[in-house]
Amino acid sequence: MLDPHAVARALGGEVARGQVRAPGPGHSGKDRSLCVKLDPAAPDGFIVWSFSGDGAVECRDYVRDKLGLPAFKANGHGSYSPDRIEAGLLAAIMGQSSGSTTGRIVAVYDYADHDGTLLYQVLRYEPKDFRQRRPDGNGGWIWKLDERRVVYRLGDLLKYPDATAFVTEGEKDADRVASLGLCATTVTSGTWTAECVQALAGRDVVILEDNDDAGRDRARKAATVLHGVAKTIRVVSFRDLPDKGDVSDWLDADTGRDADALIEKCFAAPLWTSEAATADTTTESKAPDDAQPLPFINIIGWQDGPVPERAWIVKDRIPERAVTLLSGEGSVGKSILALHLGVAVVLSRDWLNAMPADGPALIVCAEDDEAELHRRLDKIRAHFGVGYGDLKRLHLLSLVGRETLMAVPDRSGVIQPTKLFTQLCEAACDIRPKLVVLDNAADIYGGSENDRAQVRRFIAMLAGLALTADCGVLLTSHPSLTGISSGSGLSGSTAWNASVRSRLYFKRATTERDEEPDPDLRQLETVKSNYARTGECLTLRWTDGLFLPVAGVSDLERLAAWQRLDQLFLDLLDRLQAQGRSVSDRPKANNYAPTVFAATAEAKDQHLRKGDFAAAMERLYAAGKVRSETYGPPSRGWTKLVRQ
Repeated sequence: MLDPHAVARALGGEVARGQVRAPGPGHSGKDRSLCVKLDPAAPDGFIVWSFSGDGAVECRDYVRDKLGLPAFKANGHGSYSPDRIEAGLLAAIMGQSSGSTTGRIVAVYDYADHDGTLLYQVLRYEPKDFRQRRPDGNGGWIWKLDERRVVYRLGDLLKYPDATAFVTEGEKDADRVASLGLCATTVTSGTWTAECVQALAGRDVVILEDNDDAGRDRARKAATVLHGVAKTIRVVSFRDLPDKGDVSDWLDADTGRDADALIEKCFAAPLWTSEAATADTTTESKAPDDAQPLPFINIIGWQDGPVPERAWIVKDRIPERAVTLLSGEGSVGKSILALHLGVAVVLSRDWLNAMPADGPALIVCAEDDEAELHRRLDKIRAHFGVGYGDLKRLHLLSLVGRETLMAVPDRSGVIQPTKLFTQLCEAACDIRPKLVVLDNAADIYGGSENDRAQVRRFIAMLAGLALTADCGVLLTSHPSLTGISSGSGLSGSTAWNASVRSRLYFKRATTERDEEPDPDLRQLETVKSNYARTGECLTLRWTDGLFLPVAGVSDLERLAAWQRLDQLFLDLLDRLQAQGRSVSDRPKANNYAPTVFAATAEAKDQHLRKGDFAAAMERLYAAGKVRSETYGPPSRGWTKLVRQ
């Protein structure tokens, strides 16, 4: 009998529940639409089925070719019907006895428990019809489901607990999406039980809506039951398709549509909220008599009056009564930098070599809970040498575990403020902070980051907050991979950069050769300022829980060169030790390490001298990476250099 793992390797797939799932003929390597069940009773020792509709004969010959078997030949009793073969093979794979219902079985979908135990099956027939059955425990079937329901492809969800879950209307589409290497699921007959809902708790969920009224209704119901349980929800429509079109039709409509194309389409969709679902799309037009006059400015009144000075939260970096964007990749330290700024505003103390405006600060955190904020704030408090009582003007708000969206699109696609944003504006008007920090855009903005109009309206909302509360608004954001590689620090539409008055980019300190001299170094660059010069770039170092300016460090290329030299020193030390050769840290010794290393081929190729290695040795001593160790007879006083 054929070995299933050998078959899986030959086909570029894997073994799942006793069957081989692999790419079908002509499909990509991520595809898993071909199912192969090994059966000694079968003519070739295996049975095939394609979930993408590939012909059984084509699939059989494809598998035989991959396994090095000769092509299939007819047995002389006449030609065979591919449809009949497919129906018979599928029945054999799934254990379905023929003749149990009218119509032809075209698919059988297993619903299994956490441990892989089959709970029930959904059978699809042609002409289109569906039936459900569950095992009776004696090798037969009960053609009625009990009350317990689970989500389809539960095993994949358990295997990838952090993966985005793509929810389709039916099993066929779920299998198609899963064949792209994505985590896909659905529920039987659109029925969401508590167990089904809980299976998607804490996940990013994308609901793929069929293009008809029934599909939209099912998608809305799914989003409603998952709201508050899933981490995020997006409902993706396919309105460019014919009536009743689904995600499979969308994928088939263009040969270039793959997993990346689907992901791009899905994450361009706005986040779904209960406010978005119930938003009233009608806008009442005011009568001409109720229209407000246009607010023309009386510039004559400016004559002989003082020109107002520019107000700053941080001079040349963060303007007052405007929105500033602080972008930086995940875990680079934006939240700590912003919290440090908030404390500096409250205490009227230095922030990165600048004195910020004095006043209250309001900081809203969507990703850090109270305990994490406590840990971070304690480091900052200790740096300034103050107690918590000195921070009474600092107002912290954590939204972890709560609704975070402040702006969502209505049914017309126009961004609208949520109740949370209204509450924030009211709080800001009461507190009258000098600075409002919103951390971060991905959590509070529910529109499409690629939609220019939506982005501009969202920033306009924040600008309105800045004007109303007479403060500066600092919004943090994550750049895309393109934004990181290009150095722009942006993600999505250019409206993010165009709409804000100032933009800061917080990034890891790297050289032109993309080397990172020190993992604790960061750079804060002013990449846009409507009211000041751009180009300021501060080098900061992670020190005792916050980032502080590094005096005298302006040449990252020099730091990178030192890093390379230090690593070469350690590599040469390791190589000599492996050869049983010792080097000393004593300048008068015959085996003085810098002298020995300067004579190596590597040193000569890089034009390195004894003095270069001597400086490297001192840096490594200071960093605690090397030490001197005695060896040999005590009377000789020999020492050798070793790794710490």
